[in-house]
Amino acid sequence: MQLPETKYARTADGLRLAYQQWGEGPRLLVVPPLVSNVEVAWEHPGYLRIDEYMGRYFTCAHFDKRGVGLSDRPEDMPTLEQRIDDIVTVMDELGWERAHLLGLSEGGVMSQLFAADHPERVDRVVLTDTLVPVRYLDRIPDRIEPGDPPLRTPSETVAMFRALVDGWPENTDYFLDWFVPSQSEDPTSRRWFGRLQRMSASPRDFAHQVESVLRLDAGDAPERITAPTLVTHVKGDRVLPVAAARVLADLVPGARYVEFPGEDHFPWLMDNWREMADVFIEFCTGVTPTRQTTRRFATVLFTDIVDSTKRSASVGDTAWRAILDRHDRLARELIDEHGGRVVKSTGDGLLAVFDVPSQGVSCGLELCRALDAIDVPIRAGVHAGEIEVHDDGDVSGIAVNLAARVEQAAADGELWVSSTVRDMMLGGAAGFDERGEHELKGIEGAWKLFAVR
Repeated sequence: MQLPETKYARTADGLRLAYQQWGEGPRLLVVPPLVSNVEVAWEHPGYLRIDEYMGRYFTCAHFDKRGVGLSDRPEDMPTLEQRIDDIVTVMDELGWERAHLLGLSEGGVMSQLFAADHPERVDRVVLTDTLVPVRYLDRIPDRIEPGDPPLRTPSETVAMFRALVDGWPENTDYFLDWFVPSQSEDPTSRRWFGRLQRMSASPRDFAHQVESVLRLDAGDAPERITAPTLVTHVKGDRVLPVAAARVLADLVPGARYVEFPGEDHFPWLMDNWREMADVFIEFCTGVTPTRQTTRRFATVLFTDIVDSTKRSASVGDTAWRAILDRHDRLARELIDEHGGRVVKSTGDGLLAVFDVPSQGVSCGLELCRALDAIDVPIRAGVHAGEIEVHDDGDVSGIAVNLAARVEQAAADGELWVSSTVRDMMLGGAAGFDERGEHELKGIEGAWKLFAVR
């Protein structure tokens, strides 16, 4: 999809809020959690995947709250009422009289109060992994069930947030282990979340945000919500207790409640993201999404950094993460310029698909040159054929496996292609040097491979 343009809406007190709009269908406003950046969000394949998916069913909009991401910084800590005004400002700028609300974490508190105070502007509400107002906290122990994580006291939770503030933004491991443990072992996600932290808020701005969050209280708003409401929570959420979500669902008149397995507080990167999204889509639209796999012709590109383990040990973790962060941004820019799509990271490389071989080959060549220029040599492999495209954006099939084997066979610093790609590009501008026949693991027969010059 074409990434949406960032625009700005001006609040009544003169601040400018960054927002974006994409997709087609009923209107959906995503009310953000503690950290956000509307442009950096599209750089992670997982968030790109969920945003693309939601855009199939909704006209979506998201925004950065005051003090966060690309929006203006206020002089004082924002109040809950000012945050509600941010929602009004963005909806007015979009020209939306009404919309569905999807509130995650802190955004769920904002959504509770907005739905209670502005019922005329809300169609349906989804509250995900969010808080219950202070006046109802004493009900939480009664809603604990077997298998729930141990319940922390409010003071223990505050202490953990203080620790997060003290180490911001360098404490990415702490942030991941607490908020998104499913990604704690993924080096690409670790680098991206570090970038999100830096681009979401400076240390002082983040301290203001946390102080504001710790004071958030929607009062009796849950009991005043009249719009149809869905409350969802990840059972093993390490930030906010699942028992609080059960209390919240009890409070909202007629609310539906659904729990999902997992531990993430920001749930869209978990393996079962599609299950959660489908429940939400069906609740808001009445449409039950169907899962399907389509076959199409594509050119598949795999890349991998040469001697990454040795390089990381020689320069140290901090410097290596900075190098990989630059690698990720440069690779995604070049793939986008050549009309390709990043499917996913493979740790120290990536998988991308293109419509025709010339796009994948020219992109692979530029990647080798550009990354070598910043002293990050890679090897790359390209194959073309029919692939299976799943509706979550992932790809599979023999053609994908073969492209991976070509990359593994390639010499350091070179782009190799299969004989299929070479034959399809004969007569074009690219030249090829034969690299002999190779037995490729899991692939029948011997394959002639070629280096692109």
